Amino acid sequence: MEKEEEGHLPFLDIDIYRNVGSSLGHRVYRKPIHSSLYIHWDSHQKPVNKQTVLASLIHGATALCDQDSLTQKLEFLMTV
Repeated sequence: MEKEEEGHLPFLDIDIYRNVGSSLGHRVYRKPIHSSLYIHWDSHQKPVNKQTVLASLIHGATALCDQDSLTQKLEFLMTV
């Protein structure tokens, strides 16, 4: 069973956290050991495979993040 730590509760790839006004926010959760390694863009993979990996990460961010954390997650995906 997961327990809340410092106002955050990770549950099924979602980090549920408390906002200032006692409302709840949510964003994509990655474990601390997550390496953020994906297909390198210069690798000899089919372009459709590379596009699919990026599209699935963007879809996950837009589906699981609230408006407050969406821009932060999309900026993280741009750096990865």
